[in-house]
Amino acid sequence: MYRDNRGCSHDQCTFCNFYKGYPFRAAPLSQIEEDLKEASKIRPNAKIIWASGGNPYTLNTNKLLQIAELFKKYLPKATTTTYAHIKDIKKKSLEEIKQLKEAGFVELVIGVESADDEVLKAVNKGYTAADVLEQCTKLEAAGVEYGLIYLSGLSEAGKNLQSVRTSLKTINKLSPIRIYYTTVAVVPDTKMYEDVRSGKFKEAGELERIEEMREFVAGTKIETEIYALTSTNAVPLVANMPEDRDAVLAYLDEVIANFTEFDEIKLAKSRAKMTRV
Repeated sequence: MYRDNRGCSHDQCTFCNFYKGYPFRAAPLSQIEEDLKEASKIRPNAKIIWASGGNPYTLNTNKLLQIAELFKKYLPKATTTTYAHIKDIKKKSLEEIKQLKEAGFVELVIGVESADDEVLKAVNKGYTAADVLEQCTKLEAAGVEYGLIYLSGLSEAGKNLQSVRTSLKTINKLSPIRIYYTTVAVVPDTKMYEDVRSGKFKEAGELERIEEMREFVAGTKIETEIYALTSTNAVPLVANMPEDRDAVLAYLDEVIANFTEFDEIKLAKSRAKMTRV
């Protein structure tokens, strides 16, 4: 791992405080080279580079190609994976994305969070479901693999099941190698936190979140991996789709059938203690 940039170039999502106090800044090439010199002494045969930071793929193509040259110089056996925002992909042409892939940027992780336009607008993601479809399809045309982060619980209480159905209409048209399924925690220093405190936004309960996960598994029709091992998920699981669907649904049905008011209180208290997304 090494750092391409600090902060997130978007940094306007209503649920996120991860980069609060860290304005977006691209690392100078000299710093990147020094980091790579050190890394090459420790792991000279590294196969994968994780370029960290909010969304390094936002850097212009020329800068990314210069970084890729440094990767090849110091870690010649490695390919690169990094975070991207949908807007980062949108501002790059298909040819640029192909060029970056050839240079080593072979995989992206994209925090789409949702493909429900009502939710995307409410949480200020800066794009629409149509953008998600168009830009991820462009990645596929370029031969770039990608994973999607889905963030459950973004709708108000009572609306999350319909929201996940809406999102899946788009996701099921795509070919992500993995879906990182996680669940929102309403944390301090965010607009969502203030909206909950003021009564403007009613947060989904824990049972509804588990029911949303079940709906997601049931409705995912593509070949992919659902990876749901983050600390915010009440039910951690990994499922290879579609072969694991029936077993996972049976497991989730059992969890839901045996869910108690005590479980609701315990999980809600644990989530309320979280301070970072």
